[in-house]
Amino acid sequence: MSITEAELSAAIEVALYAARAATDIINKSINERLSPILNVNTKSNSTDWVTQYDMQCEEEVLNALLAGTPDYAVISEETQADLPLGDGPTWVVDPIDGTISFAHGLYDCCVSIALVVNKEPILGVISAPRLQEIYTAAKGRGAYCNGQRIHVSNTTTLDDSVVIIHQPYNRSQTCVEAVLNIQREFLRLPVQSVRCYGSAALNMCFVASGKADLYFEVGFNAWDYAAGAIIIREAGGVVHDVDNTNTLNLMGRAMCCGPNKAITLKAIEVMDKYNYRDAVYTVEST
Repeated sequence: MSITEAELSAAIEVALYAARAATDIINKSINERLSPILNVNTKSNSTDWVTQYDMQCEEEVLNALLAGTPDYAVISEETQADLPLGDGPTWVVDPIDGTISFAHGLYDCCVSIALVVNKEPILGVISAPRLQEIYTAAKGRGAYCNGQRIHVSNTTTLDDSVVIIHQPYNRSQTCVEAVLNIQREFLRLPVQSVRCYGSAALNMCFVASGKADLYFEVGFNAWDYAAGAIIIREAGGVVHDVDNTNTLNLMGRAMCCGPNKAITLKAIEVMDKYNYRDAVYTVEST
């Protein structure tokens, strides 16, 4: 399957329109709420949140995407997460990535929209309302933030790197210890800094724009990193599976990204040392 350059251009405009509609909802919610913390429901566990605004944003985004591209499939976190990813043009959507941050009124949340063809992302739009930033990329056309071209950093060693480590939903002792050991390892190298933010998609934008140099995660989903993957690639960086640096499986639930493989290979060494992937999926009885 493929789409034409004209269809790709049209899809960019559709995705931007959809992202802006959801951005307006997020900003309005944060600006008008009386309390900085929303009432929330949980999904897989007590740290996996969903709010009424996730659903509202998803409805707005899906309506816009289906109106603009009625023949494209859609996979979206809140209501269409179980649909299979085929080879035809498919929108992959996270209406609010970083729901916990959004619910607390923090800045690190965003709307993430990707167009995937043949299981490869070819278009990405990520809108960060509280940062007033919109990141965009399309295959062969470069990556941009608010219309300005962006590029990954020139960093080639971890010593000079800002590393982003996300806290997994799994809070088992095995998983927590693995995360802490990895953080300790990076700090002892030392890297310039270790950071933790609430949105996978936005973390990838930070790498794409050279604000950070390494990000990896295990246990998340296609809608968390599909848009970020094409943005990083078009910004000159690399993004790949944690067990194969030559592939990126959007359904594999694991990813590592950086400006180059000199950086990402070192990260994989550290992850392997502490069995990070296995630890994330470890379920322990209480």
